[in-house]
Amino acid sequence: MLEGMLFINKPVGVTSHDVVQLVRHKLSIRRVGHTGTLDPMAEGLLIVLVGVATKHQQAFQGHEKTYEAVLQLGAQTDTGDAMGTPVRTAPVPLLNTDDLHALLRTFQGPLSQTPPAYSAVKVRGRPAYWWARRHQPVELSARMVHLFDVTLRECTADTMTFRVRCSAGTYIRVLAESIAARLGTVGHLTKLVRLRVGTWGVEEASTFSWMAQASREAIASKLQPLPVHAGTMP
Repeated sequence: MLEGMLFINKPVGVTSHDVVQLVRHKLSIRRVGHTGTLDPMAEGLLIVLVGVATKHQQAFQGHEKTYEAVLQLGAQTDTGDAMGTPVRTAPVPLLNTDDLHALLRTFQGPLSQTPPAYSAVKVRGRPAYWWARRHQPVELSARMVHLFDVTLRECTADTMTFRVRCSAGTYIRVLAESIAARLGTVGHLTKLVRLRVGTWGVEEASTFSWMAQASREAIASKLQPLPVHAGTMP
């Protein structure tokens, strides 16, 4: 019986469900699940569990994550990312690198976040995005997350690239909008890459295109055993 973990580098435009379906098809096994959704616009590390390993899915979802994001300032979209419809524009202030470093540090620590309308949070048995697409907004409750590290990578006149190490359940789209608001403008994500999940990095991952072309045997050879502490992971 096949079982274990697959590390996959999900590309932009592919859903996490698409990845799971591909693995099911290629390995001819139904018991497959991922350990944390990546939006279609996002890319990077997706850990897929195969066989009996899926019973540890919830434990894996509790791992901290590391992301790198590009924030486009001056325009807001209904989804918080580049796949949405523009809903508002605002002038972009002059950006100063030192001030941006200081601003991002203020987000470190515990933070209350309300999930975005276009999210997978279940409301009355449906994900929130199902209601949002039907113009039936629902009320989502705020939740506490923790940002361990938020650092500036680079900036231009109207963009910021930043890296975040955070607890499970953090919405980087919401963080990006909050950063823009603190700057006195609006913004949305144009790129989001998940670099790490717990101790695993995207550099360990196989590409989605390789998976699509590889044989069952080749994919099976990429299965990694669960860590010995899987049953007690946070």
